[in-house]
Amino acid sequence: AITNGEIYSAANDREQAAQTFKVAAQIVRADPELNARLRVVDSTKTIACYENGSFYRAISAEAGTKHGLNPSVVIYDELAQAKNRELYDVLDTASGARLEPLFIVISTQSNDPAHVLSQLIDDGLGDEDETTVCHLYAVPDDWEDIFDPQCWVMANPALGTFRSLEEFKVMAARAKRMRSFENTFRNLYLNQRVSHLKTLFSRSDWFDREGPAEFEDGERVYLALDLSTTTDLTALVMLSADNGDRVRPFLWLPRDLLHDHGQRDHIDYEAWQLEGHLLATPGRSIKRETIALQIAELWSRYDVVGLAFDRWKFKDLLVEMDRIGLEAQEGEGAGLRIVPWGQGYKDMSPAVDALELAVIEGRLEHPSNPVLNWNIANAVVTEDPAGGRKLNKDKSRMRIDGAVALAMACGLKSRDLMDVEEPSYLEGAEMVIL
Repeated sequence: AITNGEIYSAANDREQAAQTFKVAAQIVRADPELNARLRVVDSTKTIACYENGSFYRAISAEAGTKHGLNPSVVIYDELAQAKNRELYDVLDTASGARLEPLFIVISTQSNDPAHVLSQLIDDGLGDEDETTVCHLYAVPDDWEDIFDPQCWVMANPALGTFRSLEEFKVMAARAKRMRSFENTFRNLYLNQRVSHLKTLFSRSDWFDREGPAEFEDGERVYLALDLSTTTDLTALVMLSADNGDRVRPFLWLPRDLLHDHGQRDHIDYEAWQLEGHLLATPGRSIKRETIALQIAELWSRYDVVGLAFDRWKFKDLLVEMDRIGLEAQEGEGAGLRIVPWGQGYKDMSPAVDALELAVIEGRLEHPSNPVLNWNIANAVVTEDPAGGRKLNKDKSRMRIDGAVALAMACGLKSRDLMDVEEPSYLEGAEMVIL
């Protein structure tokens, strides 16, 4: 036995963490030998062994009070529901003095690819770290028929024993009957990495579209811009006009707010910026000059067919564009063609349709930028009574600016293609008068 061992069960609230304590306490009280050697203290959710100074305790999620612990074993329940990774990091880094520490995570998956649990699962399945063992019980995201009972056991090895098959069938039938419950069924019952909210397409559909997404100098491209000042990301997306839908994203945050925004969103923006996936403008707000210079660079290098833009704060950008000598105007003519793009159902519904078709038809190719991937995973679709759709920032859990810009670029390209006049069947025909 370990002398002065410390065992902790942790979760997002004390009651959830106490579920492990409840079972452990029942085991101790049911076994005369254990009950004689251990003392159960219900008020503090503690089981203590006075012979060797070891104890087990259920702890709450306030990470600030957990520094100074020296755990031998940690059991973290439902890590996917953690609003941030602070408690996980505190416990994970606290066992350095232990010879053979053990950290156990038990959880359904998070829909967020940037969540600490998603990172742990991806790393564990990669077999690159012998100290990490991952047992993932899940139905693959691209499984053809999720309502086939034959696949359910993939995510539920105990189905039919202590996991009720009848209850499972009831929930599956409800999800099949009412599609608004489908994503909940996929996440909580099949352990798929999907959001409970209605997203545009599946995670597997998006990641199946990964590729180099290369562009040649001088080729025709579309641009779309979703501006921000301090809170959101500023997103500029370039989309090929010909030969498929190749994507290149440019995403910015203010440099002086990277750490603060990372704390707010529970995302390591600083790491993304160092790795080149995220750009940073000087200071504490997005500098319009930086965005204007990037657009000017793309304008000089490629044949920009048009730039779709959200009207919010765009006049400030036009001032910067004019200052650096980049002429821009609505409609055809000299300079950069700019196209205002509303964020309501009228303009965004065809844009969302165009983006969805580009993905599911296999035309879209993206470089798997983790910031854009995260935006796509966060994007929630809402519908109006007429069936129109848009990406809703208010409903989304996190930033979706890259997804909005990409939808606008696809929408502008689709609109231009529809506006091309079809040649008349009489064009080029000879007229014969009898």
